[in-house]
Amino acid sequence: MPYYNVDFIEYSHNILIAQKAQVSREEQQHLLKAIGESAQALSLRIVELWEQLDIRHVIVENATLPENIIYTQALYLAIEHYGNRHGLGRFVIWRDHDLMWSSEKTVMKYGPEPYPHAIKPVPSPHITYVTLNEHLKDKLEHWCDHQVQIEVRKNTYDFSGQGRYRNIKESLDIRDSDLLIARTTRIIPQKRLDRDIHLLQRLNQRLAEDGIRRRVYLALAGDPEEHPGYYTQLNRLARELEVEAYIKFVGALPHDYMSSDKETITIEDLYHSCDLVSFLTSWGYDSYGNPVGEAISSQRCYIASHYEYYHEVYGQHGFEAPIMAISEEHDGLPDENFIAEVYRLLNDETLRTQIARRNFSIGQRVLSNTLMDMLDLSFSGGTMRDTVFVSVVLPLYNESNRIDVVLDSLFTQQTHDNLITHASYELIIVDNNSTDDSVAKINAFKQRNPSLDIHVIQEHIQGVSSARKRGMDYASLRSKERDIRLGLNNRHYIASADADCTVDPYWLHALIEKMITDNGDLGTCNYYYNEAHFRQRPNLYNEIQKTLRCREMSFSLFGGFPDGKGFAVERRLYDLVGGIEIFYQLDKGRFVEHLSDDWDFGIRVIAWGGKPVYAHESRIEINSRRVDTILDEVITGNAYGQDGIIIMKDVRPEVEVQAPTLRDTTPAQSQQAWEYSIKDYVPKNIVLPALLNPHILLEDQAVRAFFGESVADRLYRRIHEIKQQSRVIDFKPIHAYKTPSYRLYFEFREEIFSALRRAVGEDIGYPPPLPACFDRVQPEDFERFVYYFAEDRESGEAHNYFANGGVF
Repeated sequence: MPYYNVDFIEYSHNILIAQKAQVSREEQQHLLKAIGESAQALSLRIVELWEQLDIRHVIVENATLPENIIYTQALYLAIEHYGNRHGLGRFVIWRDHDLMWSSEKTVMKYGPEPYPHAIKPVPSPHITYVTLNEHLKDKLEHWCDHQVQIEVRKNTYDFSGQGRYRNIKESLDIRDSDLLIARTTRIIPQKRLDRDIHLLQRLNQRLAEDGIRRRVYLALAGDPEEHPGYYTQLNRLARELEVEAYIKFVGALPHDYMSSDKETITIEDLYHSCDLVSFLTSWGYDSYGNPVGEAISSQRCYIASHYEYYHEVYGQHGFEAPIMAISEEHDGLPDENFIAEVYRLLNDETLRTQIARRNFSIGQRVLSNTLMDMLDLSFSGGTMRDTVFVSVVLPLYNESNRIDVVLDSLFTQQTHDNLITHASYELIIVDNNSTDDSVAKINAFKQRNPSLDIHVIQEHIQGVSSARKRGMDYASLRSKERDIRLGLNNRHYIASADADCTVDPYWLHALIEKMITDNGDLGTCNYYYNEAHFRQRPNLYNEIQKTLRCREMSFSLFGGFPDGKGFAVERRLYDLVGGIEIFYQLDKGRFVEHLSDDWDFGIRVIAWGGKPVYAHESRIEINSRRVDTILDEVITGNAYGQDGIIIMKDVRPEVEVQAPTLRDTTPAQSQQAWEYSIKDYVPKNIVLPALLNPHILLEDQAVRAFFGESVADRLYRRIHEIKQQSRVIDFKPIHAYKTPSYRLYFEFREEIFSALRRAVGEDIGYPPPLPACFDRVQPEDFERFVYYFAEDRESGEAHNYFANGGVF
């Protein structure tokens, strides 16, 4: 990056912000020009990263602070460019915690106001500006000449109560009978840790005077190296007051969500172990006071000084705590009244429990996570109903001719025992740039049927994968916000359907009931075609039915993989694997979305330990246009691409194809279509489940019965040999499964087809012919050359051989 180095950034800060040196006007202009060039280049790097990560929301913390005005300027440029490119609304929360005027103001860190070259907030259709309190809001709006609107949003905390934390008293050499005060803070003079040490000395003195044998300890969590001089002062004070033995400097601790090491002590562990959380900070240093909110959400009592913003942030809401009286003029040590109040609280466990519970209840209402509202994700339907536990996501693009029928099928879902009612499920429709009147019809349907919550949201990136991801992310975030608000930890199911397929009356009931009954994390449905649409095409229909019979068998055996036409996932597994992931491939020199987001998502869920279940009674009618409009591609095995490139085909005809114009396949075409279909089906539905979970070949009797005992054992050994040969630890990375699946198909094809004939029917037949390149390969070299063929790095031959017959 031009000019983007520490020396230049410090120099420009000293000249333009702190005004520690004077330069000529010409030099100043040169400096500003260099800053602009650097910011422009940096913004391109930021946009490049956001594109790679498919960013949809950005939270900016403290970025108006002028230590690095290049980065601030670059952020504004990146936000404008990225927001316009993707047609995003207010996708950015720009939060300035302290701003220049309340951060270390006593030392004039940023020089005198009004900081002429600091980057002011700018009016933007993409940014919501947020401050923590009204005072900072007024200061910021005044600085910006009231050209931007500022919202006041409190810091929020996790009130779900789902953490499982350790008691660390023993590791700190503190007896269970002793009391512990926790202080999580920076070890700097502004935090006034000397107050805690004086308080500790007086509390222990009172305990000794009252003949109570237990003692009070103080755990200070912060980095001693940040201000070594102050750390030395604190230790000297502890020795002078003779409380050195009761103070534990535990170092800087991470939050639980920041630590991947289970052995690392976290802030949450400390709060779980303590009896009281302290925040005796300076009058004018802290604008918020996160340890107070963290104590409340951890159901721990707290003590605090009456710092400048305490009343607005906490005091006015009715939280109970001993509060040390200080002011701008008087910022001294704890007085006897405060010490007595803390002493009483520490010695009354019942009182501490009652106060902590009352504070927690208030905190759930005013401090629980409201990120959904800040990100403007609930604009179309408000908060999720308390009774909703299923969200149905429907990606939509130009379905005017079908949408009314599809909506009717989703609205008139039937149930037993009131499992699925309009109060327990919702419909989320993701409009993917429709140009017809689909959305207008949906809004009309919504007005006619207010008993069902129907949300219509937008996804501007074209592609069913992006639309499905947008809807499922939306469902996940809204359900989490609702659960935090209600203090729940219930299962929530996110289902996906296609906007051109109609669902049977008990589709949702059967799917969700199966997942609940079998404790499933991933649920797949049963598909069928309307036989009436194929009365004039019996040959084609017969091949389709053979594929669906195989699918029924394998899904019943293994649980199956999801298809966008209809599946469901439990929200926690959805979040665990990172949700739907969008992959891109090159097609004729441009990047296009990879088609199989649903299939790849299922692989990730299963590979991460999720349990797949198949709901036979959950039925969906597939729209026959999927075959009608690309029949020639189905027959020749390139329905969704060729030569290693899988692309989305638009199967919607410009004019609905009438049944009389549809042709049947000849016997030769039927056989060819079947061979491509079964070659696509076997690696995905027979080999892949065993590859992802090879233990089922040893433990599941139904699976062993399908393959046969000896074949199951051989397949188990061969999977581990291939893993060892390829140095692949597991097959979780998307598409790491392709080569081994193809290899195992070739090596076990005869045995697998024999098993399919036994399980499905003799008409399944025998394996399709091998590629001609194997005609001259000797038997002893077969496995070796199968590997090279399946790797298929350049030619796409393996892709063309297995093709995309799965369109059935």
